[in-house]
Amino acid sequence: MIIPEKLPIMGLPGTCLFPGGKMPLYIFESKYRDMLNDVISGNRMFCIGTLSQSDASFEGGSEILPYSTAGLLRACVMNNDGTANLILEGVKKIKIINIENNKPYKVGEVQTLETTINDFEKIQSSTDQLKAILIANYSDRIDPNIEMQLNQILKNLESPEDTLYFAAQHFISHQEISQKLLSLESLDEQFDLIIKMLDGK
Repeated sequence: MIIPEKLPIMGLPGTCLFPGGKMPLYIFESKYRDMLNDVISGNRMFCIGTLSQSDASFEGGSEILPYSTAGLLRACVMNNDGTANLILEGVKKIKIINIENNKPYKVGEVQTLETTINDFEKIQSSTDQLKAILIANYSDRIDPNIEMQLNQILKNLESPEDTLYFAAQHFISHQEISQKLLSLESLDEQFDLIIKMLDGK
C-alpha cells in the first residue's frame, strides 16, 4: 500500500497505533469532523499523533511525538448529531518530520519506516519467547477465558512482526517504549526491547 507524503494528524494523549492494530475512535470535535470529511473523500488515511504526556492540551501547543503509524479508515458510522464512530487500522510505521497548520487540523509531512531482520533464526526464537511470555503473564488479565482467546489469537498471527506489534498494541503502555519500538529499524532490536519490558511482569 502506498503511503501519501502528507497525512492528517489526530492528536491524542497516551495513545499509540501500531501496524495491524485496530483502534476505535469517536469523532466529535469540529476540526476532526472536517478532517474526517477530507479523509473519506480522499485516500481514507490519517495517523494518530501521540501527544507528549508533559503537555496538557493539544490546542495549547502540545508536542506531537515524531513516531506513529499510517492508519487506514476501515469502518465509519456517521451519527445524526454530526459525530462519528470509526475504526482505524495501522498500516505502516512512519515518522512525522514536519507539521502544517493551514487547516483546522494538523497535517504531517511523513516518511515511511522500513524494518530489517539481521538474524532470522533469532527472530523465530524471539517470536516463540514473546508468545510464551504473553501466555504466562497476561492470559488472565481480562477474564477467565482470555487464555483460550489469547492462544488462538497468537496462533493466527502470521509473522514475527504481527506478533510483536500485537503485543505492543495491547500490552505496552509506556509512551517512551512505544516511541522507541516504532523508531527502531531492526526487528531484532524491537524484540529485545519488548521482551525486556514484558518478561516477568
